[in-house]
Amino acid sequence: MQIGSVGFPDDQRVKLEKIFKLSKQTRYTLVEPDFSDLPDLMLVFGFDLNEHLELEDLPSGYHSRLILVGRGKPKDKSYTHLGYPLVSSRVLRALDKMTRENEEMEVSSVDEDENKFSKYEKPVEKVEQELPPSGRTSFQVLVVDDNEIMQQALNKELQQLPLPVHVHFAATGEEALEKIASHSYDFIFLDVVMPGIDGFETCTEMRKRPEFKKTPIIMLTSKTSPMDEVKGIMSGCSTYLTKPIEPEEFQKVINRVSNWVDEFQKA
Repeated sequence: MQIGSVGFPDDQRVKLEKIFKLSKQTRYTLVEPDFSDLPDLMLVFGFDLNEHLELEDLPSGYHSRLILVGRGKPKDKSYTHLGYPLVSSRVLRALDKMTRENEEMEVSSVDEDENKFSKYEKPVEKVEQELPPSGRTSFQVLVVDDNEIMQQALNKELQQLPLPVHVHFAATGEEALEKIASHSYDFIFLDVVMPGIDGFETCTEMRKRPEFKKTPIIMLTSKTSPMDEVKGIMSGCSTYLTKPIEPEEFQKVINRVSNWVDEFQKA
């Protein structure tokens, strides 16, 4: 899969090449755009296409294959966009999403509300306004953390959702794997550092089960680093939540994940 880039500084092109090497689903190759033979997708640095004269003569149908990269949000909501600075997990998942859509010949204009990654960048809003009217009556949640205080903190935040939440707890990765063998969960909170197998290995094992391929898994960590991010991508986690839990950040993440659960069920 060839990915062109327009307007990117040299250091950001180098970063893109490194991010592409992390992909497990599709082999992405960063190429210099040949406008006589356009690449499969095109990343554009900045939201103003008029700043890039080389884009003036693009076929109208190709605009669905553009991904705009910048801070904030583009005025034209018909384009897929990625926040800046670049985050490996968001880049790869946005590319995977657009690849699937183009392969199925169903790409039109991708509104940011249809993009899993854009959802994580929305301003914080109240949960009551975000949860879709899907007919759901409750959520089943697994919290995996050996710290009882953290377990209770998460439980407290979860109970503020407008729907009933049934929470199961596990203190180790091994116990978590036993739980998912006999229960189905809508989403899972998973601590990185635990006795026995760590969160990354636990996440990898969870993803091996077909029924948990798409289950949102939120990694819990006291801090995130580039190495943590890479490990998280490789193990299959969906996003991170930093400890100690900040109610505002928790609400932001749980809004998006709740909507994400319903999207997967409709698929």
